[in-house]
Amino acid sequence: MSLPCQNTRRSFGKLYPNRIEYLEIVPNERLVFWHGSDIDNDPKRFYVTITFDMQHNNKTVVTLRQLHPSKEQRDAGIGFGAVELGMQTMDKLAEYLRILR
Repeated sequence: MSLPCQNTRRSFGKLYPNRIEYLEIVPNERLVFWHGSDIDNDPKRFYVTITFDMQHNNKTVVTLRQLHPSKEQRDAGIGFGAVELGMQTMDKLAEYLRILR
């Protein structure tokens, strides 16, 4: 399943269109997808795994991992703000889950 145009907004207001292509969805356990620009065969797309681990106290540990095609691309992503954007993604997920309740 592919979801085009999931936009990312940077702090200075510029929008970046993204495309998410889901490879695996295991409810309450794992999401696996390709994440890139909203273009076909994006050579800079990267592989993402998000896991949800239920703890004994009914809290969930969410882990987001990214695998980039090269170290240079990984470093460029960090410089671009990938960590901040990953946190924004987690915040959007948390808000969505709150709405579902």
